Amino acid sequence: MRNELAPHEDDFALWVESGFPTALEETRAYLRFLADAEDERRARAGGLWEHQWEALLRTVYARETLRRDFWGDGLLLNIVTGGGKTALMAAVMVWLRLAHGVRRFLVLCPNLIVRDRLRDDFHLGKVFHERGLIPPGGAIGADDFALTTLGGAESATTAALLGAHVVLANIHQFHRTSKTGQENLWALFGADERPFAVFNDEAHNTPAPQYDATLRELREHEGYSFRLDTTATPDRADEKPVDSRMICEYGVAEALRDGVIATPVVYQPDIDTVELTYTDAATGETRRVEEIDWEEVDKAGLSATQWVTDAKPMSQQIAIAQHRLEEAKRTAAGRYRPILFVVAVCKADARAAKAMLEGEFGLRALIVTEDEDESARADAAAVARGDRYDAVVSVAMLREGWDVPEVAVVLLLRKFGSKVYGPQVVGRGLRRVRGPGIDPAEPQICAVVDHPKLGHEWLWDLLRARVRRNVAVDEEFDEREERGDPEPVQEVVKRDLLIAVPDPIEEGADVELPPAEVEAAPEAARDWARRLERIDYDAEDVEITDVEITDVDIRSVTGTDLGGDGFTRVLGAPDGGDGGDGLATAAPDDLPPALTCRYVPRGLKAPPSLQQSTAPDSRRTQAWRNPVLTATARSGSGVGDGVGVAADIVVTRRLGGGSPIASPFPQHTIPPVADSAQVCHAPTLTEWKIPAGASARPVPFAPQQTTLPAPSSAQV
Repeated sequence: MRNELAPHEDDFALWVESGFPTALEETRAYLRFLADAEDERRARAGGLWEHQWEALLRTVYARETLRRDFWGDGLLLNIVTGGGKTALMAAVMVWLRLAHGVRRFLVLCPNLIVRDRLRDDFHLGKVFHERGLIPPGGAIGADDFALTTLGGAESATTAALLGAHVVLANIHQFHRTSKTGQENLWALFGADERPFAVFNDEAHNTPAPQYDATLRELREHEGYSFRLDTTATPDRADEKPVDSRMICEYGVAEALRDGVIATPVVYQPDIDTVELTYTDAATGETRRVEEIDWEEVDKAGLSATQWVTDAKPMSQQIAIAQHRLEEAKRTAAGRYRPILFVVAVCKADARAAKAMLEGEFGLRALIVTEDEDESARADAAAVARGDRYDAVVSVAMLREGWDVPEVAVVLLLRKFGSKVYGPQVVGRGLRRVRGPGIDPAEPQICAVVDHPKLGHEWLWDLLRARVRRNVAVDEEFDEREERGDPEPVQEVVKRDLLIAVPDPIEEGADVELPPAEVEAAPEAARDWARRLERIDYDAEDVEITDVEITDVDIRSVTGTDLGGDGFTRVLGAPDGGDGGDGLATAAPDDLPPALTCRYVPRGLKAPPSLQQSTAPDSRRTQAWRNPVLTATARSGSGVGDGVGVAADIVVTRRLGGGSPIASPFPQHTIPPVADSAQVCHAPTLTEWKIPAGASARPVPFAPQQTTLPAPSSAQV
């Protein structure tokens, strides 16, 4: 997904340097409140982080400087997990309230885990107070952002929605297809035309038609003022793009550089020691990890999937994870409680992992699956605040929204093929622990135990992770040595050289091409016939007086029927010996221009007499072309068996005394026949177009003495 603000980057940078000149006065006042007192281009200490400040400025610039057709469908902020998207949403709410008079905010989320996390952040204005987002003076206060939640134990009634400020709900609670959705939409918007803004958290979860339909209906409402989407993984699970425009991208590389997230370090077991196998709980069938169709596992669903990690590899991998947990505890030094997060294949696998964690390793484990009630999710959210649990085991329930910075170790018992789910799961351990006694610049790592046979190299490349291979089960490390320096971040230097890459076109989609710019043809003159008659043409007679074929140079010929026209049959073989000039020529007296054929065995030099042409009036004009003839015999000749004769033909024509024109015949190869080698004399010569008054036909010749061993018979 591309950054839609890229074409405006230079203008945006100038806008910031110039003090936000096109922004509303109320907007500039709020930005000055959030900015550093000495440099309004930067955020003040203790407020927004620098990348959050950058994202806020981009949002303000797009909304107040660019046209509605740019931001009308929503703006998207792509910010890494742990990058503080909730605080950024809160800052945008305050800005919209102060500068645009928006008093109603609808926060949509995809599932209960995300909803619970947002509820905790917005409850009693927590996020506004902690980040100092509301200016003093009494113009507005935290009560202007009082939270109303749909669903859960504290769910609001439909009547409570009529005067709500910030409404938090799962998207399905506004689907038109349900009675509840219709009632909620009416209670919120009905005939009320007051402006409202929509915040679509975890925006990559919008592939469902009902999800899209709900967002479209909100956008078409008269009170619609603005929509902001946030996500850490903009790629949707169905591989289709999010319909909002991405204007900010703050990824893993930037977050590692800025120390915003923990450094991921992967520990891969030695495959010779840890053989990863699974057993089907329903059939008892055992398979190696590479034999399982993981796409089918994902499609089958939680309850239908029965693959359980076998006891031995599960125990070995938990042992590696336990060592990493102990190392994290030494680093924490009592300031916080590191937690182990285990990602299981299915509910049966999760139960087996929980039993092994508690029975074999003495680690108290909380299991969170779709079967557990709301109390289990509450325990998972507060797992690090007490001492009840050392580990959390989950099956696809804690991919997103579960924000526990104390997660220090992640154990993967399953394979991820999705570029959405993999980063989300590992992202549970990327959040930095912040609090009293913890230096914000203190390096922190997230240890991930991942079997190499799971094939997650793409994931570790994506997350810029450091990978330790061939880790022994009982091997220990010093966590301080694992941090390292982050890789450099690539930055655009010359934006004017950027080339816009068009979005990919789906196969089979209709494509509208711009009309071709074709100049109109001039209108034909009505008197074209008279105009042509008035043109004088200079008459010039051209007479072809002669066509001279000066040379036929044979190097390779394919013989066909030796009895056809164009061949001369020789019953006897040429005499052997080392005398003669290796020449075979023929120029019958009845051929009007002279035609000379030469055959010289390969490897012989032309005699001096043939290196120049004879007199022009001679009927045996000769021109040397370095012809080559290979003469071999089938058997009994001492040359070799099964070898044919090869020659090339080149004809040079001379028209009316002008320059000669070389015209090569195709190269041919003569297959041998029993006890004979064959050479044909240019039968295709009759196919040449010869002007009137000239003629050409096959010319016989007599082979002369050669230095090659004589065949038993030859036909030419």
